Amino acid sequence: MNPTTDRAKSAPPNLPNEASREPQQGRSKASYERMLAAAEKLMVKRGSEDFTLTEVSKTGKVSIGSIYLRFDSKDDLISAVHARVIVRIEHEQDLMLEELAALDTLDVYVGRFIERYAEVLRVFAPILRPIMFRAINDTAISRTGQASAERLIGQVRQQMLRFSGEFGRPDGIRMIDNAFRIIYYTLARHLGLGSSPEAANEGNWSELKEDLAIMTVAFLRAKG
Repeated sequence: MNPTTDRAKSAPPNLPNEASREPQQGRSKASYERMLAAAEKLMVKRGSEDFTLTEVSKTGKVSIGSIYLRFDSKDDLISAVHARVIVRIEHEQDLMLEELAALDTLDVYVGRFIERYAEVLRVFAPILRPIMFRAINDTAISRTGQASAERLIGQVRQQMLRFSGEFGRPDGIRMIDNAFRIIYYTLARHLGLGSSPEAANEGNWSELKEDLAIMTVAFLRAKG
């Protein structure tokens, strides 16, 4: 399998968003995409949602009127950005899992999963930081993010149960779910995601991934 080729063949789908009025074709769609791209660019640059719709207008080269034609408020625009980011992340995660599906040993699978998942989080970290900060007080964004996380956990659980014969205990689902959470929280902390951004970049990234793989495999094989 060639992930690069697959990525070129399979573009992420559009995710409907009730907060926006997304056009389907022509110049209106191009203008809409520039609005979302501009808002995302400003969120990454500021590390927060501290931007104005006037700045979106200037950055995306779209009129204020056209923004309000598509979105009732800045909050709706941010929600649409979040929806698009989730689509892109899930697309990359699906490609990752396609690649991992052929791996046939626990050690290789865990090491490769951590390497690939860490890269997905690293690439999206700049936009995930402001989105996750907003999710603290935005229940809709929080629910969407949680649903996406549960989707990935379910997919990883399904793949890793193939190696349950190598586990040290019979409660494989519990072990996989807890291993995933340990992996996520460790990588997210290093990348400054969540409630402890001051902890970002602590330690060596490559060594962290290697040691995390060793510890995860040891945990899964440990006898109860």
